[in-house]
Amino acid sequence: MALAQESAGLVMLYHFDGYIDAGETGDQIADRILDSLPHQVVARFDHDRLVDYRARRPLLTFKRDRWVEYEEPTIEVRLVQDATGAPFLLLSGPEPDVEWERFAAAVQQIVERLGVRLSVNFHGIPMGVPHTRPVGLTPHGNRNDLVPGHRSPFDEAQVPGSAEALVEYRLMEAGHDVLGVAAHVPHYIARSAYPDAALTVLEAITAATGLVLPGIAHALRTDAHRTQTEIDRQIQEGDEDLVALVQGLEHQYDAAAGAETRGNMLAEPVDIPSADEIGLEFERFLAEREGEG
Repeated sequence: MALAQESAGLVMLYHFDGYIDAGETGDQIADRILDSLPHQVVARFDHDRLVDYRARRPLLTFKRDRWVEYEEPTIEVRLVQDATGAPFLLLSGPEPDVEWERFAAAVQQIVERLGVRLSVNFHGIPMGVPHTRPVGLTPHGNRNDLVPGHRSPFDEAQVPGSAEALVEYRLMEAGHDVLGVAAHVPHYIARSAYPDAALTVLEAITAATGLVLPGIAHALRTDAHRTQTEIDRQIQEGDEDLVALVQGLEHQYDAAAGAETRGNMLAEPVDIPSADEIGLEFERFLAEREGEG
């Protein structure tokens, strides 16, 4: 009961490893929260029932003649304090492989027992956008009004499910407030950490929830500047085709932004390569650079 009184009316952030998280957007935020803020475990799920060890084998460390360490997978709810000492909850760990419905029901039980007022999930999705433009967001859930100024680029799409999405869906079905924040990460760098996306999502979360996380924002901003500089350097040192690919994305982005400003959602047609072509070109470029090194 003491924990319920302490956490009542606060937010719960949740993010799981294992599903699409372009630019390691959600991972960066969750990891920095745990690395930099005081927290304690208040609930732990039975990972033996939820995790397929053969699909994602946990690491063991062998030293000389014996095993000395085992990295046990954990799915936990932690009570965290922000910079002002205000508490919030973070649910994180590997995405469950099985028993999604039971897992979603257990999360709902936590939300109801602890009186959580808003649940927030976050991740990155690969998009055909350039790294030279502001990171776009797709807010979703029944409280996407908490992230104003962002329109979803999607009408309707059927995609492979995730435990994170099912939790959102079931919580909304039960009448709980849920906000999801997805960052649009340039497809050609989606497999690498992209701090710009994590920073943009973090700023949306703090604005929507009132959480105060300046230390994490500062660290991500520093990383973002360093990463952008490195990406620009690699592109400028690349071949002309790669430069043209990025410029084509810039043209498309600017044309779409201009059309939206004029109230016309049909931007002028732009002849640019597909996202897959862009990704393959950039991966080829990076592989060539590594071969030269």
